[in-house]
Amino acid sequence: MREFARQSLIVIALLQFAAPLLPLAGIGETIGARATADGIPPELPLGIFFSIWSVIFLGYLWLAIAALRSADAVSAVILTPLWLAGLGNVVWMVSAQMIGLAWLDFLLLVPILLMAWEAAQRLELIGGGGRSVDGFVAELVTGLLAGWLAVAVSISVPDVVRAVLGYGASDYVWPSLWLALVPAGGLAWLFASRFSQSWWFFVALGWGLIGVFANNWYRLETHALGLAVVSVGLYVMWRRARYGAHGAGQHAA
Repeated sequence: MREFARQSLIVIALLQFAAPLLPLAGIGETIGARATADGIPPELPLGIFFSIWSVIFLGYLWLAIAALRSADAVSAVILTPLWLAGLGNVVWMVSAQMIGLAWLDFLLLVPILLMAWEAAQRLELIGGGGRSVDGFVAELVTGLLAGWLAVAVSISVPDVVRAVLGYGASDYVWPSLWLALVPAGGLAWLFASRFSQSWWFFVALGWGLIGVFANNWYRLETHALGLAVVSVGLYVMWRRARYGAHGAGQHAA
């Protein structure tokens, strides 16, 4: 599996760039359009904040090319979960664009998150990516992917709840927001305490929370909700800075 992943990671990397282009060919509807079709929910980051995917995809492509050049220790460790996370991401994007069911999108996101966290944990256990450029990119990609998927899973929770209960995007905005913020905080604690000490995870998480704040403050003008997002975000970052992270290494020792 590892050698297959090394040889085919470039295909997964290119598919991640290609999948979002399907609506341009008349296949499905963009994820952004589906997310706001019934109104703008309070937990949804502004669209520009999803540009973090471009950084992740470019880093993923870099690692795919690096894996073709040589099978180094870092690549050997993270290749399989990274390959599975990338494949899952392609499936998720196609499903979200062509089917657009909230509960299905959520179920598809969970294993992608687990594979991304597995890659981050494996990198943690070998002491990080080292001082090479490829090693830095590996730390960047695994951390950002793990963090942004935590955001994606968290903001999917209220969407699923609203779909099940038959509520609209503007119904019960406070419970909807907290249904996203509480999982985000819990996932941040779990990642830092059991998986990895990566600060890139918190960069991605913080970026997502800033996007949720901007959505509430500037687009929806629900300023109280925006202040709640800032409070939670600052608390999560303060805890990480104040108490540090145990990650996987200390539990394995």
